[in-house]
Amino acid sequence: MLLSTLLASLHHIAAFTLVACLVFELLTFRQTLSAHETRGIQRIDLWYGVSAVVLLIAGILRVIYGGKGYAFYVGNTLFWVKMALVIIVSIVSIYPTIRYIRWGNIADGGTLTLPDGEFMRIRSLLRLQVIGILIILLVAPAMARGVWM
Repeated sequence: MLLSTLLASLHHIAAFTLVACLVFELLTFRQTLSAHETRGIQRIDLWYGVSAVVLLIAGILRVIYGGKGYAFYVGNTLFWVKMALVIIVSIVSIYPTIRYIRWGNIADGGTLTLPDGEFMRIRSLLRLQVIGILIILLVAPAMARGVWM
């Protein structure tokens, strides 16, 4: 019982951290960014990735050691819908992360101005990630309650 509770808590903390990081990225992302803003987005995206890994590990451990048991999850249609959504959101997050890494270090006082196409693409991908996570947040409680089993 204690292990299941700790894993659930870790899973939720990682999920909330991931959402907070993504919302921060979406709200601070602009076509022209100062050196301070670019570093902030790069750091937050790193924490987004770390929280995603912790979320994944905690989720796997919950499936194996959680109170509902492995059979509950693998036989649950919404679990697989949720996993497909997680994979889609993960794939959508790759391009912005690669772009953030390629920005490198902007000298203090410098700015980064993104071409229109790149700016629109990254902004659209950030929005898609938010939509995907919102759908996951709708599917997750239904899955946990055994809907469609």
